[in-house]
Amino acid sequence: MTESKLQQIIKQGENEIVEFKQSFSKSVIETLVAFSNTKGGRILIGVADDGTVQGVSITEETVQKWINEVKQNTDPAILPVIDIADIDNKTIVVFTISEFPVKPVSYKDRFFARKQNSNHRLNAEQIT
Repeated sequence: MTESKLQQIIKQGENEIVEFKQSFSKSVIETLVAFSNTKGGRILIGVADDGTVQGVSITEETVQKWINEVKQNTDPAILPVIDIADIDNKTIVVFTISEFPVKPVSYKDRFFARKQNSNHRLNAEQIT
């Protein structure tokens, strides 16, 4: 992904298919699950909620660990596409996930869907 394309995404802000995270955490996996259960989307790690590019420090092992964590904690297992990019000499990691064909996807037996710019936990009726 090009720097100009990323800057354009950041400028548009968070929405139904874009989320910013300062670092990798369980909320990244929850958001990937929410995206999987709706229209798909992108998570930019190393970007603050206000769109400020802060960057992250990573190694190849870091990215592999994140992929494994996503795979091991989702059911059915999802595998996002990961791109590493530089903006203003700061590294950001972009997780891209498509809408999953088998739904619903769960994270630790919890189900989420994306509505506007936030994740919402699904209740039993919505899951069925």
